[in-house]
Amino acid sequence: MNLDAQGPVPTAGDSDFVVCPECGSEYQPQIRVCIDCGTATVSPAAAREQAPHKPDPQPLDKTETVHIRTDELEWIESLRALFEQHDISCWIYPAQSSRHHQRFKISVAKEDAVLAFELDGELLRQRLGDDGDEMVEVPVPGLCPACHSQLPAGAIECPACGLALVVSNLTIVKDLYEAFETQDRDQILAIFDPRIEWIQNDGFPGGGRYVGAEAVLDHAFARLAADWESWQADVGRWLVAGESIVALGAYRGTHRTTGKSMVAAFAHVYWLCDGRVVRFEQYADTAKVAEACRDASSLQAL
Repeated sequence: MNLDAQGPVPTAGDSDFVVCPECGSEYQPQIRVCIDCGTATVSPAAAREQAPHKPDPQPLDKTETVHIRTDELEWIESLRALFEQHDISCWIYPAQSSRHHQRFKISVAKEDAVLAFELDGELLRQRLGDDGDEMVEVPVPGLCPACHSQLPAGAIECPACGLALVVSNLTIVKDLYEAFETQDRDQILAIFDPRIEWIQNDGFPGGGRYVGAEAVLDHAFARLAADWESWQADVGRWLVAGESIVALGAYRGTHRTTGKSMVAAFAHVYWLCDGRVVRFEQYADTAKVAEACRDASSLQAL
């Protein structure tokens, strides 16, 4: 352990970041109290032990259960509460996660699966409000979005109900996120329309309106690269609304000046025409981003 003015600081051998067990916010190891909710921060391992999601030690055989969703803990807990209201038993398991990104799976018995999928969709529509009326969620790969039957590999039509499965605009936007992750400028420019309109929230780093593919990369994206370390945009859900694609997820990153990490929810809306993105609008939790940018000297002593 090392020492500073605030007491012991975990070394890299313990963990190089701490988390709030209540709201999930992440911080550098010297931050002892969550800035968002005031809860004492703990190591990631301790947070996992404290989380109210411990699975049944003897769940049903997996052949007798159906996987409903893999998502953030907050969504999974909300879904479990909804299932309990309808007397549906469920099982929650940790899913494959990165160091900064913990996700969980929720499953139900086969006989409850149809109702469980309906309730999951109902929860999503409630959170989206009127904006969700025309949206259709893209299902977990391998399941039909209409009847939830298992799909054969490479299927373009559901053999059970005949639903067409090809969603070309979705494929394009997913390819765009892969290009973002690998910083493949040529691929991004190939997907962007040359006169793309790109709108980011006021209060977000580089917020404002940009016109033109080169302007987006050279100004909006360059600002993020300059100010943030390990910046990520993790998509948890995809929605299709006509010719538009909506990505729901969370930003993650550590501010280079303050050393503070953050997790901030986002919704990205893409409009496509002739296979290229012509317009983008961002909706993000800018308060979480702004807090991470705020100089530590301006915070109340913890």
